[in-house]
Amino acid sequence: MLGLLLPIMFGVPMSQASTPVSASMSAAAPAAIPVPTSRTFGVAIDAPADYQAQTLCTPAPKPGAKKLATLLVSTYGPYSVGIARDCSIGATSEHKEGRALDWMITSKIASQNAKAEAFLSWLLATDANGNEAAMARRLGVMYIGWKNQFWAGYEIGRGWTDLKGCTTDPAKKASSYDTFCHRNHVHISLTWDGAAALTSFWTGVALAPACRAGWGGGAPASEGGTDLIPVTPVRVLTSSSGLGLDAPCRLAASPSWSPGRGDLVVPVVGRGEVPADGVAAVAVRVSVVRGSAPLPTISVRSTDTSPYLPVTTALSTAAYSSTVVVPVARDGTIRLAIDRGAADVIADVVGWAPTPDPVPAPDPSAPAALVAASGTTHLVRATVVYDGTATPLAPGETRAINLAGVAGIPPSGLAGLAVSLTVDPTTTVDSIGVYGSTTRTSVGMLRTSTSAVRVTQLLVPTSTGVLTLRNMGASAAPVRLVLNAWFSDAATGGGRHLTLRTSPARVVDSTRAVGLAGPVLNGLSRLVTLTGSAYVPAGVRGVLLAVSAYGGSTDGILSIGSSGMIPVLSLTRGQWTYETVFVPLSSSGRVAVRTASLGTQVRMSVVGFVA
Repeated sequence: MLGLLLPIMFGVPMSQASTPVSASMSAAAPAAIPVPTSRTFGVAIDAPADYQAQTLCTPAPKPGAKKLATLLVSTYGPYSVGIARDCSIGATSEHKEGRALDWMITSKIASQNAKAEAFLSWLLATDANGNEAAMARRLGVMYIGWKNQFWAGYEIGRGWTDLKGCTTDPAKKASSYDTFCHRNHVHISLTWDGAAALTSFWTGVALAPACRAGWGGGAPASEGGTDLIPVTPVRVLTSSSGLGLDAPCRLAASPSWSPGRGDLVVPVVGRGEVPADGVAAVAVRVSVVRGSAPLPTISVRSTDTSPYLPVTTALSTAAYSSTVVVPVARDGTIRLAIDRGAADVIADVVGWAPTPDPVPAPDPSAPAALVAASGTTHLVRATVVYDGTATPLAPGETRAINLAGVAGIPPSGLAGLAVSLTVDPTTTVDSIGVYGSTTRTSVGMLRTSTSAVRVTQLLVPTSTGVLTLRNMGASAAPVRLVLNAWFSDAATGGGRHLTLRTSPARVVDSTRAVGLAGPVLNGLSRLVTLTGSAYVPAGVRGVLLAVSAYGGSTDGILSIGSSGMIPVLSLTRGQWTYETVFVPLSSSGRVAVRTASLGTQVRMSVVGFVA
């Protein structure tokens, strides 16, 4: 929304802010009108803005908006600058997201008009490299409203155009329309990157353009896969460097007029130990960093018609990651998307699932027990296989942990482990890196908390049973490992077969009273029956679940299980978090769900089942 409704000085109502300079104080224009000072820039420049309409209610002034306001005041004097606006007032407005500014300078006072024109001329000037509106691009300016006209950073070639009839409607020339037509202030809306002060004016480093999937439909999804095969992690995407892409780009939210347009298509087959053919699904660790909007969520899907599966939400501009199993399109790709703003993303394939072969006839000479139970997926009762709480991981320490021979993990014939890593509260917010038998390749990372236990799910490729933890922080970290499953490198007795669905099936959604009737109301376990539906046949031994939870009254963890409780995911109050986990099932086909965070909402989708 362009009209000024309630100007705010960094969240303080205008009536409480400093008084704007009066006409008599500014009647004499300075001999030379200054323009903002800036660093010396190279050839690289930020891409032109995309239109990113207001969708959130987060009116607190964002860093880039505050910095731009300070720049205006320091350059042109103490004119009020309004940023925040109450979300109940008016229609769509970036003020409600703290990324729009109303610079209270009027076109009706010559000296003030001259200052505004000087600033806008500087902002929209073509630089020495031929880049139009160079400083607007470097600041992340999305659009401007000033003196009856409108300028759009996402349509730079159009220049200044009419603002809501203010240049054509005689009635709007009346002074009562001065605010509506932006004659008494300059309105500037920023992109989310500009609002986060991630653009080159502040950092000196130009941001890459938004990733785009291109027009046209994607390839159809592959058929459902079978047992996961853990592999040495292979990096298939680093958006900031262009790895896996034609050029560097930032994952950006799709425009409202073209859902899916922001999808990033990533080839995932034929890399590292992942074959080029016969791949039905991949286990991929997705990391997000430098997210510009508050709490952006990264999702994956296999094709442009498949449902999105959330992977991870960034709680700050730091790195956050999680692992998900997703079907692969028949052209060997998956798609990543972000729901707001933009971010840099990294993707590592940590496992793959082959397309199913025709089921062979049973070998009559094989022992009956082996015929009945032979596969590569070995579910186990949730078991603590390493407890390092008595000897916390010291700052900077790298610790190799050998789990061979523990809880049935074999010393040979092993392909990998599915484990839950938990970390008790630390004195500073740190990161714990997880690796296979060496520290050459990372399989995951967990950010700690100063107030709550944190947990993440990991698929660890290891033929020896060894995995490695590294404390990349400044405080000691009490860690535990819970084993949920292990994978053999060939079908063995006691193993089972995993069957992956072509798309996840939602079986629990407490927000809609599906499977669970409403949020968690106490600390007691709640039972959910998973078998016997069209998605989970009766008699299966376990499920691979994609779990989402909206944190309730406190930070904490959500646990799920039928044969021992598995710490599944970290709960953050008032935010969604996501993990994918193997859960063994009892003969009843039911699982218990438990957390002490009252008000938590839970969703579960079946990715596959083990039989």
